Amino acid sequence: MRKLNKFLALLICIILYGIMLAQSAWAKEYVSVKSGLDVIFVMDYSGSMKSNDPNDIAQGMVKAFIDTVHATDIHIGFVAYNDQILSATQPLPVKTNEERQALKMLIDKAGYSGNTDIGLGLRYAYDLIRQNSERKKAIILISDGESDLRGSATGRVLENALQDIEYVTSECKKEAIPIYSIAFGEYDGNVKSLEKISGQTDGRMYTVKKPETLIQVLYGIFENNMDYRIEKITDGIYAAGQQDILVKLDEPYVDELDVLLISPQAIGSVEIIYGEKKAEIVHLKNYAVAKIEDIDEQIRELVVRTETVRNQELQVYLLAYRNLTPVLLTEPVINKNSSLTYQVYFKDKNENIITDEAFYHRFFYTFALSKKEEKETLEAEIRNGRICGEIIPEHAGTYFLEGRLDDHMGKVVFPTIEIQVRNRCPEGELPANERYTILTKEQIVQLSNYFSDPDGDNLTYSLKELSDNTGNTGTKSLQAELSDGVLRIKPVKSGKGMIELEITDGEAAFTYTYEAEVIPLWKAYWWVIVSLAVLCAAIFWKLKHKAKPELKQLVADTRKNQFCGRLDAYFTVQPETEEEIPPLSFSMIQFIDNKLSLDLLFKEYPETIEALELDSIYLVADEERRMVLYHGSKSSVMIGNSIVCKEIQYSVSFGDVIYITSPDRAYDLEIHYIAVIQ
Repeated sequence: MRKLNKFLALLICIILYGIMLAQSAWAKEYVSVKSGLDVIFVMDYSGSMKSNDPNDIAQGMVKAFIDTVHATDIHIGFVAYNDQILSATQPLPVKTNEERQALKMLIDKAGYSGNTDIGLGLRYAYDLIRQNSERKKAIILISDGESDLRGSATGRVLENALQDIEYVTSECKKEAIPIYSIAFGEYDGNVKSLEKISGQTDGRMYTVKKPETLIQVLYGIFENNMDYRIEKITDGIYAAGQQDILVKLDEPYVDELDVLLISPQAIGSVEIIYGEKKAEIVHLKNYAVAKIEDIDEQIRELVVRTETVRNQELQVYLLAYRNLTPVLLTEPVINKNSSLTYQVYFKDKNENIITDEAFYHRFFYTFALSKKEEKETLEAEIRNGRICGEIIPEHAGTYFLEGRLDDHMGKVVFPTIEIQVRNRCPEGELPANERYTILTKEQIVQLSNYFSDPDGDNLTYSLKELSDNTGNTGTKSLQAELSDGVLRIKPVKSGKGMIELEITDGEAAFTYTYEAEVIPLWKAYWWVIVSLAVLCAAIFWKLKHKAKPELKQLVADTRKNQFCGRLDAYFTVQPETEEEIPPLSFSMIQFIDNKLSLDLLFKEYPETIEALELDSIYLVADEERRMVLYHGSKSSVMIGNSIVCKEIQYSVSFGDVIYITSPDRAYDLEIHYIAVIQ
């Protein structure tokens, strides 16, 4: 069970470490998505507007906008008012020609007449547009700026209109719905009233006197919601006849092209020739529109062919739409002193990444990294088909990355990205299980050899005061001093000692506790005591088994003695290649001399004699039925647990066992000295 728990703990650590590494290296895509837009036109159809726009140019330009707007995710609504609501619809999609035609028919439904109630029109439009709370919204008010309810049969008075205006502007400010107001026509009207309405909602007021100005104003209002480019191709006065106007196409990665013709006179027949095809034309009196959605990048020009009357004023505009997805790639979580990289690239409608470096050179780009009140502008360059940059944050904390791209077709503002820069704690430890005595010398520890910071910061160290078990500061078993990253440890008394170090990288700190035991001298040097005891025992044994004189002298001194008893011999180890040697037994009374070399006993096994050097191992008969062992061989010889040294005499008694091991350990021989009853 303990092994299983250790394995599980190790596995969990590996998984957590892997997650930490994965988070450090995980890059995330941040997409600048242009949110869906609901826009509602609030158009003044009162009698005063009739004198300002006798040719219904304002209505025509709104319809031209509907026909040319890139309708990927825009809904358009409409409210026609005078002193009452004449027609209205909530914002509707305008993706198809049928949807656009239905909306334009609603615009044409009413004519200019009656009094003016701007508050009524705004209140009605606000109630329609507020129904979808998740999309961006905008209100466009086209009026001469004056509410006039004198003689109105509706029962409303000017105070009612002003109260509704105040309510709508207040609510739009809360909900971030800008109201753009347009004073259209030659009659100035009360433009201050329109300025106030727009100013209170973070919108703008425009004065428009020409139809082409109105269409540019409308597209300027939506520049943050569409990637588009309006290019004036021609603006001139033409003679009667057919006009062929050549339009160069040089904008890459375009998804839609719209050609818009505007004239104060009625526009004649129009053809738009794109490659080998003729685009479908929407033709309404003072304007004509062709929408080209099937884009061929190989076609680099188109022809606008139209019939003009004498002295006809004509403006031709080319509107190009780009539906690319800008992506900012960066890592939301990194470690301090690591490289924070950021890349910007575009994806087309098929999710393919555009790697054309010439395309990226069209943009002006700015990046900034901020923390609290500090903001740093970042460098970037075009590399490997992307806009790339990097920075190394030197401090931990929460940063905010901002990015923006600009070109002549609009701007891309990425959402502010929160970047977490982590500071990892210092790590390391001192050698464990250190044991000291009061005789131990002062230990000098260079802390930088044991502690480091994973983020590469320089570490500083400090000592914390500790108390021992008595609560008295300064009576610890260990004394410590710290200077310039060098720790000095001095044992002062027996017991357990503890040192606490505070280690910091300048932003984060952790406390490391070092423990060591100062042990008593008798515990520390027990081996000395044991060694002395063993030495005394050896001396005692030596005295008991004192050496005899040299072998010749020994034989001479014991010539009257005779062997007795029996020797039983066993080979416990021998080479596997040899035939096993059985147990052997030798009666000692058969030997007349009082000296015997062991090779005489094993003469039938010459290999063993040579391996064990038995001819250099002697037995001499001693008094009291003992023997003396004496040898000069290279084999290891023991009597019981005692080692037999060369050329020293050892006494052998009944019951003793002689062990002989060859130098190469190929043979082990046991010889038992056995008493025999005579």
